[in-house]
Amino acid sequence: MDLVFEIGTEDMPAQSVYAAIEQLETLIPALLDSRGLACGEFNVLATPRRIAALIKGIPPASKSTILKKKGPALSSAKSEDGNWTQAASGFAASQGVAVSDLVVEETDRGPYVFAVKEVPGEPALDILPGILEEIIRSIKFPKSMRWGNGDERFSRPVRWILAVADGKTVEVKFGDVTSSNYTYGHRYLSKGKITIADLLSYEELLSEQGVMVSHHERKLEIISRARQLCSAVNSNPLLDEAVLDEVVQLVERPAVLLGAFSEKYLSLPREVIIHVLQSHQRYFSVQGGDGSLKALFVVVHNGDEAYNDTIRKGHERVIAARLADADFFYHEDRKRKLSDRLAELEKVVYQSELGSMREKASRLQNLAYYLADTFSFSDATKERAARAALLSKCDLVTHMVVEFPDLQGVMGSIYALGDGEDERCAVAIFEQYLPRKSGDDFPKTEEGILLSLAEKIDNLAASFGLGHVPTGSEDPYALRRQVLGILTILTSVGLDLDVAQAVHRAAWAIEDEAHGFKWSASAMDAFSEFFRGRERVFFEEKGYRYDHVQAVLANYWSKPYRTLLLLKAIEKERLDGRLENLFTAFERCNNLSKGHAEDHLPRDFLSEPVEVELVRIIEDIEPGVKEDLDRADFEAAFERLASLCEPVDRLFDEVLIMDENERLRKARLSLLRRIVGLFEGVCDFSKLKWD
Repeated sequence: MDLVFEIGTEDMPAQSVYAAIEQLETLIPALLDSRGLACGEFNVLATPRRIAALIKGIPPASKSTILKKKGPALSSAKSEDGNWTQAASGFAASQGVAVSDLVVEETDRGPYVFAVKEVPGEPALDILPGILEEIIRSIKFPKSMRWGNGDERFSRPVRWILAVADGKTVEVKFGDVTSSNYTYGHRYLSKGKITIADLLSYEELLSEQGVMVSHHERKLEIISRARQLCSAVNSNPLLDEAVLDEVVQLVERPAVLLGAFSEKYLSLPREVIIHVLQSHQRYFSVQGGDGSLKALFVVVHNGDEAYNDTIRKGHERVIAARLADADFFYHEDRKRKLSDRLAELEKVVYQSELGSMREKASRLQNLAYYLADTFSFSDATKERAARAALLSKCDLVTHMVVEFPDLQGVMGSIYALGDGEDERCAVAIFEQYLPRKSGDDFPKTEEGILLSLAEKIDNLAASFGLGHVPTGSEDPYALRRQVLGILTILTSVGLDLDVAQAVHRAAWAIEDEAHGFKWSASAMDAFSEFFRGRERVFFEEKGYRYDHVQAVLANYWSKPYRTLLLLKAIEKERLDGRLENLFTAFERCNNLSKGHAEDHLPRDFLSEPVEVELVRIIEDIEPGVKEDLDRADFEAAFERLASLCEPVDRLFDEVLIMDENERLRKARLSLLRRIVGLFEGVCDFSKLKWD
């Protein structure tokens, strides 16, 4: 059986469409399988006005199930002569089976009789309505709404439901909408209802009525046609992936055209032109073979291509106005140096307890100095980073950033360079916000690294100090992104930083400004828990075993680069086959000595040769292990710990740890605790698992 299922709505935002696609790809097979209707191939398609699922290979009925019901004990079910008793007959009758069909099985309470019967599956057409209704109600959106008089919620009002299985309409209800065998085509290019008889004709009939229902095909169509148009004028479209994905869900049949704007606007910075075109109008910029922008743009629209000339002129009027605004703002901003705006930052207050943006700039300066010293960067780098920190927020009060907030950092960098500031200082102003998302670039200059880390550390201290702790999917202050940025920079560049210590320092700096901000133990606990949780996800997504990550974070969560180095060392120890030996030695010592308070090693009581040998090894390697850990040479630390494995095995073979002599017993337990302490100084071996 094949099923075509479509939820028709008013135009949904792209974010909602992609959220629905992702969920349906999991929901459909899971819900069908849970009802005994495991399907074959299925495909989820979507446009701004519809979410569709084309499902093949649904069985005509659900799987039959075997029911087993426990009855009386065998001693009650059969008489001494082996005949069924009245108790057995009554039980069989109550279960609808013949008494001769009862089976005997052993249980933990002895033999009992059971009634076993096969319950035939239900027809698929009887089960599908409930499944499809559950699918609709299970889809969650970033934002949903109610409409009419009902309580149902969806991204946008649901206007129709198409549900057809092998030519038959499957009855589905959602709110005041009941399913049918028809759908609707393009809002402007179709002629009304389209009757769908089966899955095979669905895409073809919609295509005839102006709808390219596959979002994959629409994306390929946009890319192909944009490149063809630009190729005709010896150019290439700049198809930003995020904007492209959004545009795909703004149209049902993409029409693509090439527009133009006045070449005088090419004097604007490249970043400004691209931002105005993409972020505000969802147009794509065009560049020539030499990489320079052309006074052209690509438009994707949802209208009738017969009116392309009229549509083009409308878009050109819109972009001319937007670029004229940008041109005015840019030239107004250039009348003053970026540094002249420092005084204006005194009046920019994000939250009263955190002071002004001018105060934040000073805090970033001090953090840049601290971080530069921590990383042993040069004095020249330190001073350039401090200068970048001082100017880092000045573009917030420029006309351009007030109008186009997403250009903060970008405009500051451009204006600083235009003012004659050091190039590395100007680049750092842009890099302070990197990385902006997962997979984004991280700062490449040392100055940018310092400023980016300072920015994120100050933000974390401020947010957790004020109790802005992310909950569930809610993260209004983008703290997950701040942590991701810190982890990415420190591990990618290879910088050893105690993040907790740095956040403490940033919090104390905010406190010193005396605006009512207080850093508390609970704030530190909340930060620690949050940072550790994000760090765990970060390293697991990089492919490290979850147990390795847990073992390392127990000691080094605040030092991400050391976490990375230790994870690599543990991975190598496992591959070399030595980790299991280390774990065994640790586990034997830990299991027996757990709960025993370590004392000094009373040599007078440890006289067995293997005990004497272990004491000597411990005293030999203990300083070295400490030095290895101080310089993060974890492979060397493991090498030293490995020298304990063989004598520990001999200790348990040759010596009775729990001796009757109390002082001897305590001395031997102290020896074990000393060994455990050496292991735990490296990582929490108790978290390690063996497959």
